Amino acid sequence: MDQRGYRAYGRKAARYAGVLLLLGLAGCESFWNAPERRALDFVETLVTAPADTQQLRDIARLAPDRNPEELLDGLSIRVTLDFLRARQAQGVTLKFAQTGARRVTDTRRVITVQASYLQPDTPLNNDVRVQVQLDKDDQGRWCITRVTGDN
Repeated sequence: MDQRGYRAYGRKAARYAGVLLLLGLAGCESFWNAPERRALDFVETLVTAPADTQQLRDIARLAPDRNPEELLDGLSIRVTLDFLRARQAQGVTLKFAQTGARRVTDTRRVITVQASYLQPDTPLNNDVRVQVQLDKDDQGRWCITRVTGDN
């Protein structure tokens, strides 16, 4: 092939790669607006830095006069958070991961966040799950509206 043929092939390949990238990004809603990441960050901060109410407000997109604890719904989530905080205080390493996402409506999602920890002196990994509900506000931003335990 001559020099011209290589250039034409290179341009075609770049064009196809660009089209595939754009299609991939367009189909990936979490790339543009990630409720899953927001839920994960909120739960991790609730456990590791519960006194940092400003950061929790920012993640949840709460008004300055609201307390992030208002989002906790039920005894189960409060016991779960106390348990995870106690584990952390004991020196247990916690790992947080988003393990599920359920689309309730176009403007509501329920995300499952799992906190895993290795039980000392055992090869078993233990998991605790939390459900985080997010709703879109008037500006189309995801806001955390409710946090419950996953029993």
